[in-house]
Amino acid sequence: MTGSGKTTLVIKYLLNDDSAACRFIFDDLNRMWPRLKIPACYSEKELRESLATKWSAFNPLRMLAHFGGDMKRAFRWWCSWVFAMSGTGPGKKMVVIPEVWRHCNPDSIPPELALLVQAGRELNVEVIADTQRPEMLNGSIVGAATEIICFRQMSPAAMRVTENLLRDGGNAFDPAQLRSLPLGSFVGFNRLSGGSLAGKVF
Repeated sequence: MTGSGKTTLVIKYLLNDDSAACRFIFDDLNRMWPRLKIPACYSEKELRESLATKWSAFNPLRMLAHFGGDMKRAFRWWCSWVFAMSGTGPGKKMVVIPEVWRHCNPDSIPPELALLVQAGRELNVEVIADTQRPEMLNGSIVGAATEIICFRQMSPAAMRVTENLLRDGGNAFDPAQLRSLPLGSFVGFNRLSGGSLAGKVF
């Protein structure tokens, strides 16, 4: 839910991982770059120049005319660009897509995003998708998820999806715990090992 700590967790994770070759952020909502205190990129030239800093936050608003005013086209172009750049060098690439449900739904996903999520692993791409609406995620994203981090959940639809995700990974969890989590607190589950971890970001 809003204000539970999702964005804060992502920011802390990005700042505390020094091993990343680059961090790519689709930031059309201006949620990340101001808090990270990095410049936003508004053109392909600025995106390319940002690679040297290991931080690349893209706001497509000034390029929308290039995409016929279509934000979906801008997002698809960015996914293709990130995939291409990820193949130019070694090291982990962290790709952050806030509220990823705005770019896909359970029945449809841009092929460029699906490629980034599925084939990106071979290029050492780690996709971080924070969302208030897990019920809107596409199976390509859900199937590729290795870790699930849950903050307070109030929506029955979101809870059903979370329950299915965690049970598929062999995790035992208490749905009531997710409904009663204090703001800023989370429970993380590893779908591969079945392990869990509780913590808080504020």
